Amino acid sequence: MRVTLVVSSNKHTGAAAVAELLARSLHAAGAEATLLFIGGNNLEERLLGQAWALPHLVKERRPGHVRANLAAIRAAAADSQVVLSHLNHDHLLCVAAGLHKRSLLVRNFRNPSHFRADPYHRHLARRVTGAVLASSSFEPRLARLCGPIPRLCLPVPVEDRFAPGADRTAWRDRFGIPHEAQVVGMVGKLAPGRGFELLLETAARIDSGPHVLAVGHGEAQPRLERLAARLGIAERLHWAGYQEQALPELYGAMDVLLFAAPGSDHGHRALSEAQGCGCPVVAAAVPGVEDLVVDGRTGRVVQATAADLARAVAELLADRAAAARLAAAGREAVTERRLAPSGECLLRFLEEVRGVVGSGSRSSA
Repeated sequence: MRVTLVVSSNKHTGAAAVAELLARSLHAAGAEATLLFIGGNNLEERLLGQAWALPHLVKERRPGHVRANLAAIRAAAADSQVVLSHLNHDHLLCVAAGLHKRSLLVRNFRNPSHFRADPYHRHLARRVTGAVLASSSFEPRLARLCGPIPRLCLPVPVEDRFAPGADRTAWRDRFGIPHEAQVVGMVGKLAPGRGFELLLETAARIDSGPHVLAVGHGEAQPRLERLAARLGIAERLHWAGYQEQALPELYGAMDVLLFAAPGSDHGHRALSEAQGCGCPVVAAAVPGVEDLVVDGRTGRVVQATAADLARAVAELLADRAAAARLAAAGREAVTERRLAPSGECLLRFLEEVRGVVGSGSRSSA
């Protein structure tokens, strides 16, 4: 099977990062896959030299850019049996290019905003032949928007580099964190609503005084620094900035990963990455977390309050044997989320969609 993945983005974040990982997972499963995206930024730099990565889309500032993008989509998908779109705009481009008339047009729903019931979204929904969902929490939304179409809940594929064994001390040494100190960390964009306020409030409530490792960048950092000062934890707070290649080492430097709020992509990939690295996780009970963490078995899941999160983190910091058991179970659970198993699961689903469409019926897969 040949699959074309389309994402109208030029940055390695959110849906674009997921699109890349899905392309890699399909290759790991032995399928042909190309990824079509907007060139000119860090996504193109990251994929430089990959024959399957096509930075042929452009930002649309003039009508001619739209025509160019439609031509690029038609060319990239000319020999594909399936086209997988990731954002509302690239899905609209695929429909405008007429791909739904000659290929299976499958939509990857990554955010609750993708399910709005206005005429625009309903128009796009009528051209969907199958859906890949960031989490099972999206299923009711999909049913209301698209009806009984084939669907697959697929966690974000996890690269093999997210594995135990990373140097635990390098990043601690960089920040002057003692090797024996406890470290609680979080990964994400430093923006309002992304959970970093809860991270700081949680850390301030833990009597043992753990160090705090914040991985990410964004406009909220100055405000978060002022909050840390008011909470009295500024001396224990360390900013790692945006990181991608160094993420395994950063997870390795943490004693607990705290997940307090979803990002723009609701696949919550930081949880799976940390679990793959053998880092115990404490997650707020937000939609989608239940697909990745079973409370008391592969991590802790508690209410999204500083008091509840602090209690769960403090328990793991105090009971390292229990933390190790959760970490080992979490690492085992990630096995089926690795690239090849994820790609095989996606391929089976796409074949099922072909069978459903070929039989003239539309039912849940």
